[in-house]
Amino acid sequence: MIKKRLRISLIAISLICMASFAWACSVPVFRYALERWVNDQYEVIVFHKGKLTDDQQKIVADLTEEGAAGKQHANVRLTLVDLAANDPEKPKDEEAIKLWEAQKTETLPWMVVKYPTIARKPADVWAGELTNENVERLLDSPARREIARLLLKGETAVWVLLESGNKEADDAALKILQINLQLAHKELELPKIDEADIEQGLVSTDETGLKLHFSTLRLSRDNSQEKMFIEMLLGSEDDLRDFDEPMAFPVFGRGRVMYALIGRGINADTIRQSCQELIGPCTCEVKEENPGIDIVTSVDWDELVQPFVEIDRELPPLPGFGGLTNVDDSTEMNAEKKSKEGSSVLVAGNEIADKANHSTSVSPTEMNPMIRNIIIAAGVGIGIVMVLSFAFLSNKNS
Repeated sequence: MIKKRLRISLIAISLICMASFAWACSVPVFRYALERWVNDQYEVIVFHKGKLTDDQQKIVADLTEEGAAGKQHANVRLTLVDLAANDPEKPKDEEAIKLWEAQKTETLPWMVVKYPTIARKPADVWAGELTNENVERLLDSPARREIARLLLKGETAVWVLLESGNKEADDAALKILQINLQLAHKELELPKIDEADIEQGLVSTDETGLKLHFSTLRLSRDNSQEKMFIEMLLGSEDDLRDFDEPMAFPVFGRGRVMYALIGRGINADTIRQSCQELIGPCTCEVKEENPGIDIVTSVDWDELVQPFVEIDRELPPLPGFGGLTNVDDSTEMNAEKKSKEGSSVLVAGNEIADKANHSTSVSPTEMNPMIRNIIIAAGVGIGIVMVLSFAFLSNKNS
C-alpha cells in the first residue's frame, strides 16, 4: 500500500512538472532575445581631482543620458569620482578608492570601463585617459554597427572571427566557420512557435517571419577603431586574453555574445551545437540565467526591432561621432563578398538608424513573462509540497 501511494505521489509530481514545462516559451532564443532582453549597462567610472575644465566637462557630458550616450541609447552608466572631495557628511566610496589605487597611474581625468554588475566579471573592460576618442570608441564602432544592422534585418546571429595575427590559422578558421554555417543553413530547422506565445506577446511574429541565417565578420586585433569592442570580447570569459589563436564569437539578440570558440574548438561539432542553441526554444525566459554577456551598442532596439524583417531594406544613417561613420579602405577590418551558398563575411561600417526614443509596451491583458514564470514556479512548488505532505501523512497513518 505504501509503495502504491508513493508511486501515485511521484506520478502526481511528474504531472505537475510536465504541466509547468508546457508553459515553456516556444520562441527561438535568438528572436526572444532580440525582442525582449534589455541590454545590461556598463559602468563608466571617471576619476578626477577638483573641478573639471570646460573641455573635460563636455567629454563627460557625452556619457550622460542628456549627452551622446543617452541620445544614441548606449547601454552605459556614468559615475564621477572626485578624489579631492572632502565632505564629512558624504564618506568616500571605499570600493572606488581601491579601484583608483589599482590603476597605478597619476593621469587624470582617468576613465575605467567595467562590465555590467549582473555579469559578475571582476576584471575591468578597459582603462585609460578620458578623451573624446576613447569615449567615441566606447559608445560606437563600425563593427558593432554592422552587427546591429544585420541582427535588425533578421540574421539569427553574426559570428565575429577575431584574428590571431597568424594569417594561415585565421584563414583556416574562417573557412571552417563558413562551411559549417552553410551546412547549418541547409540542415537545421527553426522550432514551431505556439500560437499562445504569439497571443501573449512573447514574440511579434510567427515562424514565417523568421529566417535561419548566420553571417560572419572578420576582425583584426590591431584594428584601432575597434579596440573597445575587442576588449569587451576578450574579457567576456576569464582566460581569453591568454590565447593567441583565432576566436569565433556568436553575437545575437541585441548584441549579446554567447561564448567563444577558440583555435581547434572552431570545428563542425561546436559550431553546430552553438547554432542549435541559438535557434532552440527559449526554455528560460530570464535573461540572466542564459549564457553570454552584452556588448555596448548605440542602438534604439525597442524602436528598430520590427515584426517582419525586410531583408533588402537599408536603414538610414545613425548620427554618430566623427571618424566612425564608415570604414575606409585603410582599416584592418578584413572582408570578403557574400558567397553564392549563403554564408557571408561582411565589411563593418554600414549605418543603422537612430530614431526617436520609443519603448515597447504590453497590453494590460498580457502577462509579463517573468511574472508568469514566478507564478508557475510557485504553483509547482506548492503542488509538490502538497503531494509530498499527503504521501507522508498517508504513510504515517498506514
